[in-house]
Amino acid sequence: MRQRTPITLFPFLSVLLSTMGILAFLAVTFLLLSRVEVDVPVREPIEVRWVGAPEHVRPLLVECRADEVRVHDPNQPGVRIYSQEDIREEARTVRDLEFEGLAELGPVVDRARLLRLLKSRIRRRPSLQASLTLSLDRLEAENLRLGEIARDERYYPVLLVYRDGVETYDLVSYLIETTTRLTVGLEPMLEGWGIPYRNGSI
Repeated sequence: MRQRTPITLFPFLSVLLSTMGILAFLAVTFLLLSRVEVDVPVREPIEVRWVGAPEHVRPLLVECRADEVRVHDPNQPGVRIYSQEDIREEARTVRDLEFEGLAELGPVVDRARLLRLLKSRIRRRPSLQASLTLSLDRLEAENLRLGEIARDERYYPVLLVYRDGVETYDLVSYLIETTTRLTVGLEPMLEGWGIPYRNGSI
C-alpha cells in the first residue's frame, strides 16, 4: 500500500493572512491620507418660499405650537399670542354657538345661513372680543372690502404647524372652517426654521 505524504496548510494560510493584513493596512493608510476636513456649517434658519403663489396674496401667518398660537398679521406690528387653553375655550364657545344655531334654524339648514348667524353672534359675544376667531372674521371682511373696491389683493391664513403643535392646529382649523370661508394654506415646520414670507414677501 502506498504511503501518502502529509500536507500542511500552514505556509499557505500564513501567506494569505499576511496579504490580508497588508491590504487592511494600505486601506486604512489611504483612508487617513485622503480624508478632507469638511467644515460643517452652523445651522441657520431656513426660509420657506411660497412658490407659484399669486402676486396679490398677503399671508397671515399662524404658528401652531405645543402650548400657544402666534399670529403674524401683515396689518399690525408685533405678534399676537394666544395660549392653547384660550384657543380651546374659543372652540368650546364657537361649538356652543353652532349647536344653538342648528337648534334655532332646524335640522335642514344651508351652511351660508348658519354662517351668517354664527358671525352675528360671534361679533356680539363679549368673551370673543379679543379672540383669534374675531381676528379671522375681520380678515374675511377686509377681503370682501378689497373685492368691492376692485383691489387685486387678498389676505390668507397660512398655518405653520410644528411637530408638537398638531393639537393646536386642529383647534385653529376648526375655528377657521366653522366661522369663515377663508382659503387656508398649510406649512409643516421644523424647529430652527425661520418664519417664511417675512414682510409679506413671497
